[in-house]
Amino acid sequence: MNVTAVVVTRDRPGLLEQTLDALAAQSYPLSSVIVVDNASGDDTRVLLAARNGIVVHRLDVNTGGAGGFAVGVHQGMEAGADWIWLLDDDAVPHVDALEHLVAAMPAAGERVGALCSAVHEFGGIALQHRRYFHSATLREPSVPLSAYDQNIVPVDTASFVGFLLNARAAESAGIPNSGFFLAYDDTEYSLRLGNAGWRVWLVPTSLIDHKRGPQGRLRHGPFGAKHYYNLRNQLAVKRHYGKAASWRLAVPIVLFGMIALRDCRLASLRLWYRSIRDSRDVSL
Repeated sequence: MNVTAVVVTRDRPGLLEQTLDALAAQSYPLSSVIVVDNASGDDTRVLLAARNGIVVHRLDVNTGGAGGFAVGVHQGMEAGADWIWLLDDDAVPHVDALEHLVAAMPAAGERVGALCSAVHEFGGIALQHRRYFHSATLREPSVPLSAYDQNIVPVDTASFVGFLLNARAAESAGIPNSGFFLAYDDTEYSLRLGNAGWRVWLVPTSLIDHKRGPQGRLRHGPFGAKHYYNLRNQLAVKRHYGKAASWRLAVPIVLFGMIALRDCRLASLRLWYRSIRDSRDVSL
């Protein structure tokens, strides 16, 4: 079975090195590792040039995580992969992470679209990476901690932090949407897999350490690009996949509006308004 890892990176050579080392040490050997370099600087180029056994696809412009994963999935399929393991450059899998995902395949059944690891952040399981999607209410509750005692758990959506994608499902549903740039591309892709008849599963025994810092959280820092894309794409996804009345979209709009107001900057409020306006132009 050909399992290819796809890592998307931009200017984080220290974290990238940890991820590549962890992939090389997997107890279930990878067939290949593809690194999609989103126009990084010299430090990342030097690191990648010194690594053996990886395939580097360097992009001339930063296409965001969404663009990088779209390229990576396409390249993995072109290379003949049966399964494509998607990871950010700050996702460090435990040595047996892939082994546990592969072992869970028989239990997941014939229509398994993806298998996902449990994500650890800030000293505990980051529940928000594996969620349900309620189309009637637009709610996205996280898989509860109690479910992590099971061998395998069906989910509706999962982040690309350790997302083992069935290439047959990708042939059916297509590649991730590069137009998202960042945020909610993984949610949209999970829902697209589901609509095409493929299931997404959480395998709690497969573990990944997500090395993002506190500044990566939406509640940290001024209202900026990560907030813009998160709200823009979230609204687009919920309109497309949801069946609820439009007023339910007020929840994310108000929550992000509070973040923008907290900044006490007119620029933040303008960007918040733009994210709402631009959400109708996202192509799905």
